[in-house]
Amino acid sequence: MTSRVSAQTTPAGTFDSRTLLGPDGEELPFADWDDLVSFLASAEQRAVKLLSRGVTGARRLTLEQGGVEARVIFHDVDRLEQKTKRLPNGRTVMYLRDSYKSQIAAYRLGRLLGMQNVPPTVGRVSETASGSAQLWIEEAVTEDIRREEGPELADHNLWNQSLADMRVFDNLINNIDRNQGNMLVDSFGNLWLIDHTRSFGQDKVLPLPEMITRCSHRMLHGLRSLDEQTVRREMAPYLTRVEINALWHRRQQVLGQIEQSNATLGKDFVLFDYGDPDPGVSIQYE
Repeated sequence: MTSRVSAQTTPAGTFDSRTLLGPDGEELPFADWDDLVSFLASAEQRAVKLLSRGVTGARRLTLEQGGVEARVIFHDVDRLEQKTKRLPNGRTVMYLRDSYKSQIAAYRLGRLLGMQNVPPTVGRVSETASGSAQLWIEEAVTEDIRREEGPELADHNLWNQSLADMRVFDNLINNIDRNQGNMLVDSFGNLWLIDHTRSFGQDKVLPLPEMITRCSHRMLHGLRSLDEQTVRREMAPYLTRVEINALWHRRQQVLGQIEQSNATLGKDFVLFDYGDPDPGVSIQYE
């Protein structure tokens, strides 16, 4: 294995060419993400470190196989909150699920959509605990730290486009917990979406529909191309039937909102390819 891990076969330097690093700062030597996923599921655990940041008791594992090392963040939280939770927009949510299984579901759904910025995630056992192992994005900082300490974004237009697709994805997976602490910026300026333990659930209503303003052609194509039976098969190990039904219902709502925006505002204003000139739209994440 000598080639770098890249999200897909695109020219170096383009938005989709994502170099993934090991703990030594060198490119991970896998041919593609499927090879990396296999490594994450089967490699030996060599070290563990408890992480102080976050509320889910996550820890970082160092994995090794065949002389190759990579680090992952491991979650084993798996609970259902019975109390009502109020969202920033005033809506309330009941039966809030907080589970490592949602981490795996978010990655697998992102793959079905053609997304490149949900880190590879697998199920595995650490010591006696079953949980999710998500690739640790090396040389990255959370967005709140980046805003305080830098570095400055190299391309604000690409960043705004990334945020637009993020909001579509968050509404689709019913992510009520997106904040600057679970948005990573790597050393190449790429946005990575992490920490989806509180996603999915039983709610059929979009959590923040007003945040869906724009969408990439790739995301729209992915949403339109989702096959219900494939989604049910891929999600079945991680979500309940009720949760999968709710996911499919939200997918219809997200598509409907994008299509309506296309009709009322115009496709040139709503849809984009990454790197397109910004048509005067300013999207900021607070």
